[in-house]
Amino acid sequence: MSTRDMSQWQTAICKVVSRDGKEDIVVRGHRLNDLVGGVSFAAAMFLMLQGRLPSPAQARVLDALLVASIEHGIAPPSMISRCFASYGTSIQAAVGAGILAFGDRMGGLGEQLAQLMAAQLAPLGDPARIDTAQLHAAAQAIVAAARRDGGRVPGFGIPLHGADPRAPKLLAVARDAGTHGAYCRLAERIEAELAAARGGKAVPMNLDGVGAAIALDLGFDWRATRLFLLTARSVSMGAHFLEEQAQDTTWRHLRAEQIAYTGPEPETRQS
Repeated sequence: MSTRDMSQWQTAICKVVSRDGKEDIVVRGHRLNDLVGGVSFAAAMFLMLQGRLPSPAQARVLDALLVASIEHGIAPPSMISRCFASYGTSIQAAVGAGILAFGDRMGGLGEQLAQLMAAQLAPLGDPARIDTAQLHAAAQAIVAAARRDGGRVPGFGIPLHGADPRAPKLLAVARDAGTHGAYCRLAERIEAELAAARGGKAVPMNLDGVGAAIALDLGFDWRATRLFLLTARSVSMGAHFLEEQAQDTTWRHLRAEQIAYTGPEPETRQS
């Protein structure tokens, strides 16, 4: 690791050209104008993060993940953006605030699962060569560790649904496209192990979980997992912001009777 001052930068992502009458923008070795109208946003996102264009099947699966991630009702991020709309802020402030709400307990659990799965499978080498027995052992290790620590496996279970309808659909798209690999199989195995550990009671995979598996099977670094939810959901937060503005709401708040005060009362003054 080297220390660099603010005058030293290098990047393999983008080059901006403006000299000798030539104007160009090069992104990962491709002229941006060649990409415009030539590839989807999902394919461009893949290029930005992996340095190469995806196959049509990979682009289709990533696009499906982005679509599945785009909306989930008035959840905390969209609630925050709607509150900001009622307070008279800008759309970027509202979307930014909603994005900042994503964390280890809400919206960020896919990254945690991706890290766990990558740690289990990376030592086994080429994911395409990992067999069923190895996946079974990896799933057992992840579930056993969670139970031993008294926690839960991130990416499984969801309060608003008996079973998240997005997970099986995305897995079906991945299978159809041929990208359903070791990580999707591992996630499915974890789901089975969780049910077995709970006497047959299912703990279905949620969007965070299936998103982690799909992203890893597409070759993304586990650290990029949250980007797919954040990118798609920012559109949702913008839509909620605009709808709240159109409803002409002013100052979203809690009524005083909804707030329980648990602190000490002031001493009664004697006259």
